[in-house]
Amino acid sequence: MKGIFMRFFAALACATVLPLSGFADNANIAGTDGTRSIGHIDCAAQDGQPNSSCPVEILPKEDGSVTLRVLLPGGQVRYLYATDGKITSTDSTGSMGSKTLANSTIVHITPQERFEIPNSLLAGK
Repeated sequence: MKGIFMRFFAALACATVLPLSGFADNANIAGTDGTRSIGHIDCAAQDGQPNSSCPVEILPKEDGSVTLRVLLPGGQVRYLYATDGKITSTDSTGSMGSKTLANSTIVHITPQERFEIPNSLLAGK
């Protein structure tokens, strides 16, 4: 009976700890003041890498502009700044280009980063 209890306790401990590690990743970019939105966007940190789902924090400003804080694969955080629904700059030292499509904006930061951002996130509302 003691062996069964110990195995149950070990399994319960693992099931309890595993979800917390995922939460800790989100805590790196998540605010708790109620004015920030949390979601995911498609992004890639390496040239030729397929898109993956990257956590994003949307930080609206009083002037209607928006800052997107994106957690890239590998743990680096990238800031993208938008005004009037358009990406205007980034905190990267690489050059940035963007293309606005019907429902999304594609952002490339040389040499390697790529983001696909739903236009609704850039509205600042």
